[in-house]
Amino acid sequence: MSANTIWRSAPVSVLAAFTLGAAAAAGCGAALAALMASRGMGPGTAWPFATASVCVGSLLGGWVLALLQKSRGLLWGGGLGLAYALALLGFQLANGGVPDGAQLARLALVVLAGAAGGSAGVRGAGKKHHR
Repeated sequence: MSANTIWRSAPVSVLAAFTLGAAAAAGCGAALAALMASRGMGPGTAWPFATASVCVGSLLGGWVLALLQKSRGLLWGGGLGLAYALALLGFQLANGGVPDGAQLARLALVVLAGAAGGSAGVRGAGKKHHR
């Protein structure tokens, strides 16, 4: 089995994209937490930064997954974004939280970010650069 075939297999691609997106979200979250600490911002300002971090991870994960799959980027990216949103919802429900309308809207934004990344990844995968 060639290396190209391994990366194009759906389970490996999804796992790689999910892991890379989660790492990007964690790194972005850490950078934004450092920004909050340096500016003396309170905990009430954390939700926009947390949403932005997860959206960046979803966007990057969807983009990578679409690059690896080379087709159906909107579907792959949206599915990956949905996986992130369901994971976040699962963590919240496991900790006894109940999502309100604003939180559900932010989860929908995570799904849309993944779909946008997937769409961009397919558009970028088809381009060949000639010199």
